Amino acid sequence: MGCKVVLGDICSFSRGASIPRARMHDTGDYLYIHYGDLYKGFDLRIDVESPSKPIPFILRGEKVKESQCLKDQDIVYVLTSETVDDLGHAYLFNNPQNKLAVSGTETTIVRVKRRDLVIPAYLNYLMSSPCFIGELRRYVRGMKVFRVHPADVSRIEIELPHIETQRKVVSILDSIYTKQRINTQLNGYLLELATTRFEQALFKSNRVVRLGDIVKLEDSKRVPLNSRDRDARKGPYPYYGATSIMDYVDDYLFDGIRVLLGEDGSVIDESGRPILQYVWGKYWVNNHAHILAAASDYSLEAIYIALQRTPISHIVTGAVQRKISQRNLNKLKLEMPDAKSLEYLQDIFAAYRCNCEENRGLVSLRDALLPKLMSGEIDVSKIDVAQLNSHLEKRKAAASVLSLIFPIALPGLWSPMQ
Repeated sequence: MGCKVVLGDICSFSRGASIPRARMHDTGDYLYIHYGDLYKGFDLRIDVESPSKPIPFILRGEKVKESQCLKDQDIVYVLTSETVDDLGHAYLFNNPQNKLAVSGTETTIVRVKRRDLVIPAYLNYLMSSPCFIGELRRYVRGMKVFRVHPADVSRIEIELPHIETQRKVVSILDSIYTKQRINTQLNGYLLELATTRFEQALFKSNRVVRLGDIVKLEDSKRVPLNSRDRDARKGPYPYYGATSIMDYVDDYLFDGIRVLLGEDGSVIDESGRPILQYVWGKYWVNNHAHILAAASDYSLEAIYIALQRTPISHIVTGAVQRKISQRNLNKLKLEMPDAKSLEYLQDIFAAYRCNCEENRGLVSLRDALLPKLMSGEIDVSKIDVAQLNSHLEKRKAAASVLSLIFPIALPGLWSPMQ
């Protein structure tokens, strides 16, 4: 039998420690989970033994409270963000060796106190679900920076199935997560390969070109939509901002491959290189990202790699609100090899896009399954997890998985790449 519980009765909530980036190191005494790193390299989990991106360290001299230290199976929860859409990201902290670790500023540690009632991994999935996040948004405060107080989260009531059912749900969703992570790792290797080959081509021949001579800026085609407009226009097409997908809307402005470069706000990373997005398909872009289209013998893939390796701090203006103007961007100088030596990039990025499309399908699958598994609409006892894993090992996995879980496929859930 399941039960209804209030989160505050089964979990504790504590805020993370505020340590500036300048006091983080490649080695040190405590692993430090920085808020800014969560969006750029982790999805649902932080695996300390095999992290999807390097985790920085802080030194023992930092003022850290015991309540700010992470334990194995804690949940790192994001309750502060510059956008409402980024609130409610949850990350299960897998740390079986119990290495010393601290959760960072703007994060909240959620620690399960009643493991007889809920498995931390199950709670992590539940707190990431659209239904829970919808409930969370009732408590959002702020205008420019949005926050939810941990005390408000602790009041949310949830329904928990029997512990054995939770374990089965976790095993099903973990299978999907594992396949996603493999694809993400493959894409990391593909980008490393592309960059290495680019560097090798530069060694053989190179020339300096102005960005404005090899791309066309399509900024005039951008149309911003505020949150109210987007809420009224929900649909299947990604709506991009300066750094990431912000929403999905019912129409698109662009069709095909483009490179997006942040125009204002978050425009460079810690190393002074641009914030880039490599996009394709049909999508909408707001007025906070420059839109680069191909206009020369150089492919957008080659330009993307070149921009990734080029510091651009010297073209950024504004002390409070950073900005990259069209004029400064067009004048940016890039070191480029001979265009013909970069034709291999097409095959590398085709594989990259294929993996991304499969991951998008897996996310859609996971989001569709999550409420049905948790509500009992799908009887988890009838799902063969071993067979599920076998299907997920194959390309175009999501379509075949549906036939295992549903008597009939969910229409329109995901169309695999042909």
